[in-house]
Order: sequence, then C-alpha cells, then structure tokens
Amino acid sequence: MTTALIVEGYRYTPHDARATITNLGAWWAQLLAGREPVPEVEDLLAEQVALLVHALHRPARRPDTNAEAVEVIGELGREAYVAIGEDRLDPSLLLGSSLRLHDRAVDALRAAARLPARATGAVVQLNVSDGGVPKRPVDSVEVDERGLAGDRQAARRHHGRPWQALSLWSTEVIDAFAADGHPIGYGLCGENVTVRGLPWADVRCGVRLAIGPVLAQVSLFALPCAKNAQWFADRDFTHMHHERGPISRVYATVLNGGVIRTGDPVVLEP
Repeated sequence: MTTALIVEGYRYTPHDARATITNLGAWWAQLLAGREPVPEVEDLLAEQVALLVHALHRPARRPDTNAEAVEVIGELGREAYVAIGEDRLDPSLLLGSSLRLHDRAVDALRAAARLPARATGAVVQLNVSDGGVPKRPVDSVEVDERGLAGDRQAARRHHGRPWQALSLWSTEVIDAFAADGHPIGYGLCGENVTVRGLPWADVRCGVRLAIGPVLAQVSLFALPCAKNAQWFADRDFTHMHHERGPISRVYATVLNGGVIRTGDPVVLEP
C-alpha cells in the first residue's frame, strides 16, 4: 500500500492503517471491560472476528466467550499488520469495516445505558509542542480532525492516527502524582487537554466528550513511554499505565472541530 486511505472523512497513511488494525484487539478489550454484555455488541464482536478470518483466509473461528473473541481479534490483527507490511493484504479490506463495527458497538452500548451518566468538568490547560514533551500551554487553540493547530509529534511511529487526534488527562490524577513527590505538572507528559472535575474512571473507550464547541470520542488509553520517565521520582513511567487504575491519559477522535479555550466546560456524555 503506497497511498493514503480516506475512511469516513479521516485520512490514514499506510502506517496509520497498519497501526490501527493491529490495535483492534485492544480497542474491543477496552470497550467491553467492566461493562455488562449487550447481545448486539456480542454479535458485532463475532462479525469482527469473521472479517479478520475472511481477509486473512483463515479457517472459520467461533470463540466461546467475549474474552476469547477479543484475544482472537488481537492475534489476527497482529497477523494482519505483518501481512499488510509484506503487501499480502490490502488494508482497505479491513480498516473501514472494522471502524464501523466498533462505532456500531459504541452506539449499542449507549442505547443500552452501559455508558456513564453525564458529568461536567472544565479545561484547565491546553498544551501544544513542535514535537516531544513537555508541551507548552496556550490560552486557546483551533481543533480539527488532525488535532490541535500548532501541535506536532516528533515521531509518528506510535502517534498521529485520527483516533489519537487529542490526548486528555486529569488534573486530579496529576495532582495526586505530585503529592506523592513526583516532579510532574500539567502538559509535561504530553496531554493536549488537561481537564478538572470529571470522574476519570468513566473517561474511557467509547464515551463522548464535548470540550467547548468540540465533540470528541475517546478511543484508547495512551500508553506511557520512556520520554515520561523524567516526571517520576523513581523514573518508573509505568506509574501512569491504565493497568494500575484510572490514572492513564486517553486518546480521542475529533468528531466536530472548533476553537477551545481555557475554562471551557468539558461534558462527559453530553
């Protein structure tokens, strides 16, 4: 694959497409974790397995549980990553259909009242950089499907997908780390939008956020990297990993853009 794919108005480079497909298992795992099952979502999960099986010309697989299905999706997504890189698989066979299945699952969870209740917080700080961390604060910024104007990733291997357009983090989480003696602060770990007042355990895959006039949907937890070791007294950057609790930054896709300002309301599930 040498040209970009346009899916639902979002541009995916060849690497973006591969990186998205290899993350399908994580996406489904984070969407389903801790939420009561919904029959329609289980059907969509089975469709995702079947889509990957068909694209990779593998024997049919019928996982017995949701957990097993997620594991299979992760396994086949990683296999697809390799196949695309070796030009044995066209990502257009998978990318758009997989993203639409996921969006339908989010809609089904919302319709079944499996997503959290409405809550309101506020933008405390907006952060941009010309690459890397820390990011510098700005008073206002224009946001579109690519993210914040004036913000750039120094390396795009693990960044820059449409579902990573925004990175958000909680002042309550950052303040707790600082109270434990870590030299951390707002924007230092690379979040674009530092938020106060939301129940952070509820800000996870599938939920929507209205940030001033901008509407976004949370995609995945942002995995910490070694560049953030400097903000922890023991240099253990895994303190901010989602497996340690509701303390992770999150990524989000921009559904509707606009200009956001410090102090704007942030509404969870508007």
